[in-house]
Amino acid sequence: MEERQKHEEEERLKLNMFWTNPEPHACTTYGTREYTARLVNVPSYYNRSVEACMATAIQIHGANYTPKWCEDHGLNNVIGHWEVDQQQPDCASFWLWYRDYGCISPGSGQRVSVSEIIIMSRFDDVQRIEHYLESLPSGGDWKEFCATTPASFHGLHFTGAQTCFQKDLGTNGHWVIDDESYN
Repeated sequence: MEERQKHEEEERLKLNMFWTNPEPHACTTYGTREYTARLVNVPSYYNRSVEACMATAIQIHGANYTPKWCEDHGLNNVIGHWEVDQQQPDCASFWLWYRDYGCISPGSGQRVSVSEIIIMSRFDDVQRIEHYLESLPSGGDWKEFCATTPASFHGLHFTGAQTCFQKDLGTNGHWVIDDESYN
């Protein structure tokens, strides 16, 4: 197996296959953007173009990536897809405030925190202390960003909301956490 991979790598290098015109696309999740590019110098007789695509790295923002998946659309039309999770500031949403609703029932030892993603900026109700997500990228999937935007509160860290739902002008993130101080 190793010998075959080494032989295929040498063959790709001899043919000088490389990526051209990498294009950024939509943000797919927190801090991550999809990129695509076309693999060039793939000879018409070469019958392992998808394998070559999957094994050929590209450099994006100074880091090397191999494709997440590849599509073969025929002669000179092999497209690679990457999910780049570095240096994508336009894809970084963030939680701004949170509201602590206290204990969910007496003696349960659990409390509920609800955060709200406001898609339209609205600061006129400053007395509300709610945690909402800012900077949802245009065209971004609110469920995906709610579930993958990290949150930290009460000394705890979460990789995203436990539950997401929409309400009024935004999308809410919901956490139920153990809290012995409410017993």
